[in-house]
Amino acid sequence: MAGCSERNVSTGPTGTPTGVFSADVAAGKTSVVIDIPGAEDKATQAYEDIVSASITKKGGTFVVVMDLAAQVPDNPPLPSSADMLDWVVAIDKDPTSPAGYDFTKNTAAPFEFVIEHRVYRSGFTDPLDPKSSAGILVDRRPLLTGGQAIVTPIQFSMEGTKLTWVVDAALLGDPATFQWADATLGASAGDDVKNGYNNISILDQAPNVNQGAPRATWPQ
Repeated sequence: MAGCSERNVSTGPTGTPTGVFSADVAAGKTSVVIDIPGAEDKATQAYEDIVSASITKKGGTFVVVMDLAAQVPDNPPLPSSADMLDWVVAIDKDPTSPAGYDFTKNTAAPFEFVIEHRVYRSGFTDPLDPKSSAGILVDRRPLLTGGQAIVTPIQFSMEGTKLTWVVDAALLGDPATFQWADATLGASAGDDVKNGYNNISILDQAPNVNQGAPRATWPQ
């Protein structure tokens, strides 16, 4: 859940041929969420307001796209007292609920993987993401056995209002199916950042899980 120092530099592909996506959609390798207009938090900026999101498997990768109501500016202001802004896609592939990073040390969450674009507060560094990578994958599975979550830089691009991540399916264990949800949020670092973040404020969600909506399922 947190920051990128090079806002105008894209890593990985900046687009994917429409025909390829059409074939993948036709083959049932996609899942799409359309969000209701407006964000949950009335103070949310348009670039934190999710319009839609999708996950499509293309060969040996998952292409994850989040479309926002406006383009993310180069240096978006952070909420008061927050250490980061985060654009998140969280994946739940099995019944486990690891406790810890990105969440607080004793907070169990059902998501084994979190795909993120982070914007850190100036002067703040997450020790698990020392290079402030534009796109990351957080593997939370090691927390189940007393280990540390693993943060891996992944391909990311920002083009207009669209954020795109490309994830090697093997990094997710190449699941046949999973549930997922996406959100924008702000959060503060805990006493020990390696244990996770606290004071997490959700700005927008899709689906609106906090309002009782079920998580999305891939493939749809």
